[in-house]
Amino acid sequence: MRAKDIMTTQVVTVRPEATIREVALLLADKGITSAPVVDHGEVVGIVSEGDLFHLQDTETEGPKRRSSWYRLFDDQKAAAAFDAKAHGMHARDVMTRNIISISEDTPLAEIADTLVGNNVKQLLVLRETKLLGVVSRTDIVRTLAARPEGGHEPASSDDDELRIKVIETLEGIPGTSPWLTTVIVSNGAVDLYGTVEDAAARDPSRIAIEKNPFVVKVTDHRSVLQPY
Repeated sequence: MRAKDIMTTQVVTVRPEATIREVALLLADKGITSAPVVDHGEVVGIVSEGDLFHLQDTETEGPKRRSSWYRLFDDQKAAAAFDAKAHGMHARDVMTRNIISISEDTPLAEIADTLVGNNVKQLLVLRETKLLGVVSRTDIVRTLAARPEGGHEPASSDDDELRIKVIETLEGIPGTSPWLTTVIVSNGAVDLYGTVEDAAARDPSRIAIEKNPFVVKVTDHRSVLQPY
C-alpha cells in the first residue's frame, strides 16, 4: 500500500493572488488548517493557519518591536523578505515555499516516518510539481483501523521493507547489533535470532520494534552474548 492508495485527491487549493482574508475564510469554511498554493497547475507553496497567526502577531506588535526583530538579520535581503511575509496581503506573500512532499509511490512506512520526522500533519503528493493529492496522519490511522482484527499481514504488504525498518531500529539501540541478529519477517510477524551484546538492551529493542505500526508481533529468540 502506497501514497496513491490512501491519498485524498479532492484537495482545496488557493491562488497566489488570493487575499489573506480570502484564505482565512476558505480555511474556516472548509474546516482545514492549510491549503497548497497552485499557480497554473504547479504547486508553488503552502499557506497554513500558522502563517496567518504570524501575520496577526506582527500586525499588533507595533513599529518599535518590528524594528527590533528587523535588526536580527545580518542579511538585509533576508530581512526584507521576512518583512514582506510578515506584512503581506496575499497568499504568495505569506506562504511557505519549502514544501515537504512525497511521490505517489511512497510506501506507508516511509510516509509515517516523514510525518513524524518533520512534525507535520500532512504531506503533499506530487508528480514533479503537479499536485496529485494529500496524505495526512488521519489517513494513516484510518488505514490501520481498516486492518482486520487479528490480521497477520502488515499494512505495507511488504515484508522486505519491514525487515529493513527492523534492522534500522536495531542499529540505533546501544547493546544490540544487526550483525549479531538474524531478522525474519513473515506476514508482518517478526522473529529475532542471534545475540545481544547487553542483556539490558534486549527488552527495549523488542519494544522499539513492536512500536512499528506495521509489525503484527515480535518473537525474540535472542540470547545474551557471553564473554570469553
